[in-house]
Amino acid sequence: MNNGPRIYNSISPEERDARLRRKQEKRQKEVHRLRRNRLIAIFAIIFVFLGVQISIKIAQKQRIDSEVRISRKSLDKIKLEHKQLKTKRDDLQDPDYVAKMVRYKFMYSKPNEKIYNVPEGQNSK
Repeated sequence: MNNGPRIYNSISPEERDARLRRKQEKRQKEVHRLRRNRLIAIFAIIFVFLGVQISIKIAQKQRIDSEVRISRKSLDKIKLEHKQLKTKRDDLQDPDYVAKMVRYKFMYSKPNEKIYNVPEGQNSK
């Protein structure tokens, strides 16, 4: 029974096993904590990266939308100008219209026609 002198400050084998188990559990908790923190960090980095990508795409879309809006305004203006020029071209192909324009602009008259110059913008009393 007695295997040697008893040292009163030494720990028993059961106590040593319990301390070893607690150490292993503590080490295991530390490993799990490190893994959890790494996973959270990885997901946070991915989340931030994707957030930046999304914000860049939103900014690009807004820029393209504004360019499209400006282009459409320009196109509408050009279409209106084209329509006016087409109307003017069609009018200039009409000989009666051209004759009327020449008479009005350059004060030409037909034979035996009199032209009177009436001032505009004055009220008659």
